Amino acid sequence: MGLRIKVVLWVLVLYLLSGAVSLWFLRSQVDSSYLELESKVVLDDFSRVLRSLDDEFLLLDRVLLEWSLWEDLYQHQRQPDRVFAQRNLTPESVATSGLSWFGVYAPDGDLAVNLASPADAGLLLPGSLSPAVQSALSRGLLARKPGSRPCGIVRSEDQLLMLCQRALLGNEARPSSRAAGFVAVTDRLGDRVAADVAERSGLLLSIRPIEPTERLTGEAVAAELASLTGPGPLRIESERHRLNLRWPLRDINGVPVALLEASWPRQIMERSQALMTRVSWLVLGLASALALGIMLVIDRVVVVRLARLGRELDDIQLRRDWARTVTVSGRDEIARMAGGANHFLGVIASQVQALEQLSQTDALTELANRRCFTERLDQALRSRQRTGEPLCLLLLDVDFFKAFNDRYGHQEGDFALKALSECLAQLARRPGDLAARLGGEEFALLLEQTDLDGARHCAAEVQAALRARGIPHEACSGGLLTVSMGLAMAQAGDTADSLYLRADTALYRAKASGRDRLSE
Repeated sequence: MGLRIKVVLWVLVLYLLSGAVSLWFLRSQVDSSYLELESKVVLDDFSRVLRSLDDEFLLLDRVLLEWSLWEDLYQHQRQPDRVFAQRNLTPESVATSGLSWFGVYAPDGDLAVNLASPADAGLLLPGSLSPAVQSALSRGLLARKPGSRPCGIVRSEDQLLMLCQRALLGNEARPSSRAAGFVAVTDRLGDRVAADVAERSGLLLSIRPIEPTERLTGEAVAAELASLTGPGPLRIESERHRLNLRWPLRDINGVPVALLEASWPRQIMERSQALMTRVSWLVLGLASALALGIMLVIDRVVVVRLARLGRELDDIQLRRDWARTVTVSGRDEIARMAGGANHFLGVIASQVQALEQLSQTDALTELANRRCFTERLDQALRSRQRTGEPLCLLLLDVDFFKAFNDRYGHQEGDFALKALSECLAQLARRPGDLAARLGGEEFALLLEQTDLDGARHCAAEVQAALRARGIPHEACSGGLLTVSMGLAMAQAGDTADSLYLRADTALYRAKASGRDRLSE
């Protein structure tokens, strides 16, 4: 056996051994990192599910807050008024408020008002609740619950309900010691709520009643997950392609009455396996190339080509020009290395492009930001010049938004902006439409191939959709959050600045003439 063959065999053996050890170590490290990442993402996603579910309770609590601070209801509880009760305390008024049941408990625990919406009269509340829950309601324990929202889950036979209770104060200035009793409201916790939470969280989930003695499967996870539905714990059952997440929903007395189940696809681990497969093949290819390179190292052609490849990669890294490719050609191992480098450069270029797309999105509302809006407006004007199709620009400004933040807080202000952005996103469905947040409380809706009548119709839909959200705002007429809008249609010779200026001027007229209206 010649020396050259021995060198080749030893090189191959050493590289195969080192490659196998490296792959084993790399796989163990990658699997560990991806499992840790998967656990973090699972907890983040499920936290979003719990926050979305808590948001449903917050919406119910807002309705309850209006009832508990109603001065006329307070006076009626102190001194019963038959006319007031006939006009305001009816099953229809409960249904109009979006509730399934409304009750007022006197300070001594007697149920003074007991109203169910016509659709929920069959629930027979509160008699169908457990004795422990009825006792807690009559004593106002939920209203006195410290440190969190006075809300929770109750069960009426096979029906799950969201329940909130507050002291009946009539106004915020009155101390709790002078409460006229306790107001309690419920709403169904059913398929509609599950669908809303699933849409906001992006996970497939369901909510079903359970018996307190039912045994839950899955491994309990030690994680700090706070929710109005109880302390958990979160249980995870692992399958190859998905994780089954289970969270027990507890009633106001801490008894498990329902189970929140969610399915989480294991895309991260699947990507990890795919990545390791590609890396394994890449390592084997590089090992083969390096083994052959050692035998041909005296060949100047190899040295020259490797040096050229290194210089080009250094230049790409120095200039950060990831769209470039290395120009080393051929059909040998060095060319394959160059192809691998070009593959990674392509991956980097695509990731940079994805980051640039993220830079054009508003972080709070997930609408287009001003940078994206400016680019699209220029493109739309150029398209209009070529095709002659109509183009309208609608500018929107939330009315008295500073007062809204001062009154309700910045968290509620962010919620209001998200609600308006959702209304705009629902309208911007066509490829040529663009909903954008320009900054603060100012938004824009760019409507290609839309004339003034169509744009007016879109403006009316925005107002109707925002009004349907029912976001309270004392500074606005009607007590609900409103927007002022300015509309402009592109004309011959218009530039982006001139079209925007006309729409902005129209918006100024709308605000100056009373707000909550459209001006052209």
